[in-house]
Amino acid sequence: MFEQLTLPERVKTAKEKTERVIDHLHYLLALHENNAIVLYSPTLSSQIPTSYAANAFNVFQRGLHQFEIVRLCALWDKAELDKENIPTIIELIAHNDVIESLVQETASHWHDQVGCILNPSDDPDLHALEIDALKRSNERFGNEQAQKARVELYKAIHDSRAILNSPRLQGIMNLRDKHLAHSLSHTRREKAGPIAPMKYGDEREVLNATLPIVEALYCWVNGCSFSFEDSREIDRKNVEALWNVCSFNIVS
Repeated sequence: MFEQLTLPERVKTAKEKTERVIDHLHYLLALHENNAIVLYSPTLSSQIPTSYAANAFNVFQRGLHQFEIVRLCALWDKAELDKENIPTIIELIAHNDVIESLVQETASHWHDQVGCILNPSDDPDLHALEIDALKRSNERFGNEQAQKARVELYKAIHDSRAILNSPRLQGIMNLRDKHLAHSLSHTRREKAGPIAPMKYGDEREVLNATLPIVEALYCWVNGCSFSFEDSREIDRKNVEALWNVCSFNIVS
């Protein structure tokens, strides 16, 4: 189905999917920062004594963690045109013509820049030289950015495929398929061979590896420079503002 798309359709669809993946990752980061306290710190659990209430807290704790796993797996699910995930974007751009189209788009952005000359000369001949120098400078920078786009897009493709083939992601996906999305005695992955079980913290490792890939895609597919670190810091402050002042008064 990807092969049937024209080059402009591939580029347009990749841009749209990347915008949506950015939104999905924002929500996933918010979930992750909540779990950093709810699951991975004693902030709440240390307040819960052995009690009937502890059973309810355990359900809440597991549910929040499991939903993070589900949302992370959705970002790395199978590539299909109706899915808003990373493998779909990679499948759309993993073609030399598409890469070169995005590279040329990056170069053209800078080549077309007119710019502003500070303290321009009053002499028309000198001013013309200043404009020519600025144009050549923009062209050089555009060519440098184009080469950077080419390198980072191929790296994003390589790194994405490495994550897709990693035992860590396979273990996370297998848990999602077997126990969260379905109730299965055996998954297709397990029938094909042994799958290492997911460990606590695996989701954090995959998420941290995901962020620079999506940042690179957003930069060179959509032409938008972006860092998730600011969003993550905001999420962390929001989470701390709630859970660090939340207290339980439970009779054991």
